[in-house]
Amino acid sequence: MNTEDALAFVHLLSAFWYVMGLAVVQVSFLRGWPDGEAGPRAEALEEASHYQGLLLVPGAIAAGATGVFLWAQMGYNLISTGWLLAQEGLYILTILVCLPVIGMGLRRARLAALQSQKAGRTTPELEQALSDNAPLVFSGIATLLVPLMAFLAVFKPF
Repeated sequence: MNTEDALAFVHLLSAFWYVMGLAVVQVSFLRGWPDGEAGPRAEALEEASHYQGLLLVPGAIAAGATGVFLWAQMGYNLISTGWLLAQEGLYILTILVCLPVIGMGLRRARLAALQSQKAGRTTPELEQALSDNAPLVFSGIATLLVPLMAFLAVFKPF
């Protein structure tokens, strides 16, 4: 196995790591969404927060880093190749906009759920935090960017 093949394999694993993190954070966050007791809501939001730090953010960073190394190893110019510039722009959008908004909304909901659990009832702060759709909207955007980035990497349209 040559270096290029090894990098491609590691990049593919990193991409799966990121997608797995994106999926599990969304599913856990949605599990904490419906009306119900404060305890299960807090547990679901705690799980989403855990997987954000374990899978989502590190997977996104690993996918970006291995992608840069892979494309450089393959001889692409990272500054003048059109499709690669588009790829980099989408990645920067994901890392600097989508993931921080997801993290802020998740953190806010998690803290409100813990306060609600401590109070033994659903608090208005929790309802307000869960009525904020920004984490779901931006996780949806991040999800839609994945196939677009895969299309650019596979077909290299320009």
